[in-house]
Amino acid sequence: MLKKLHLENFKGFDVVDVPFRSVNLLTGLNSSGKSSVIQALLLLKQIDYQRDPSTDHVELFSNGDYVSQGSGRELLYEFADKDEIVISCDSEIGLSEWRFKYNAKTNRLITENVYERSCLAILSELPLSYLSAERWGPRLTYPYEDAEQTGLGICGEYAIRYLIDHAEDPVENEQARHPTAKGVGLLYQVQAWLGELSPGVRIDAKPLREAGVSVVGFGFEQKGDVGSRYYRPTHVGFGLTYSLPLLVALLSAKPGTVLLLENPEAHLHPRAQTKLARLIALVGKYVQVIVETHSDHVMNGLRVEVKNGTLTPADIYFHYFLRDGVTSRRETPEIDSNGRLSSWPDGFFDEYEKSLAALIRKPRG
Repeated sequence: MLKKLHLENFKGFDVVDVPFRSVNLLTGLNSSGKSSVIQALLLLKQIDYQRDPSTDHVELFSNGDYVSQGSGRELLYEFADKDEIVISCDSEIGLSEWRFKYNAKTNRLITENVYERSCLAILSELPLSYLSAERWGPRLTYPYEDAEQTGLGICGEYAIRYLIDHAEDPVENEQARHPTAKGVGLLYQVQAWLGELSPGVRIDAKPLREAGVSVVGFGFEQKGDVGSRYYRPTHVGFGLTYSLPLLVALLSAKPGTVLLLENPEAHLHPRAQTKLARLIALVGKYVQVIVETHSDHVMNGLRVEVKNGTLTPADIYFHYFLRDGVTSRRETPEIDSNGRLSSWPDGFFDEYEKSLAALIRKPRG
């Protein structure tokens, strides 16, 4: 479990501390720094610590398996007083700090503290699952054969394969098991929770091993009648295929996992977003969840879960990021046991009230 991230001279931050609890919302206006928090963790995660044990330095690779951030210069805060990025991460494994110096000639970020190589590997040892905002949408087929891939893929491209291969594996998190599911297996549970997002939906996932692909179909139950036939993902809404990897990730997460989820609300109706927030709350009692979102429905859904007792105020953080010019900063309203927030910074999910005020205001003249 992550406890705190400290950044200096990283992208839009001169200095920032970001504490973590079981469930963490990162929100803010566009380009305010919330995604940079996730990117900092992913940059550390993708370092190849074993690349060359004899080298006199370790490089912070800007482009890798998790994220591609361009050159070293693009990661360095524009107004930094020294050409050095500091990333400090406190987790249940330990506290470590890394200083990556920027070399303008080579455009690289390296640390020469090779005696801390074991400390550098902390995040590589931490179970971390990441789903990008740029997830795979409706496809006719999805990849199946890839011996090196065991997870969902950062775009959720292997979620169908994972669901097929682990369909009967019981969902270990009993609190997150859906009460109306036909069984405790992953497929049953994913189908039940998907039904919360789109009532009556059914899933049919199959491998086509000879072609190295998998296919999925979505059907719909009808009261008092037989269900519909199964439709290809390209003939149903984006929300089903976009949210499916999220459900698989949340329900299959093992204890100790850190889930990084970007824009879980994408392509979902407001009611579905609130239902998804409930699942996030239930999973957040079992694993750590860090969510980057623009959804007031996700936020309010989590507030409801605090009021209902699923989460306590000590379980959750709402981090709001703002930008002054090119410099980003953080504000964190506290939440009480009734789901009420201690403050509402300007721009913090207040657009509904602003629009409502404009509608009831008397016309000029």
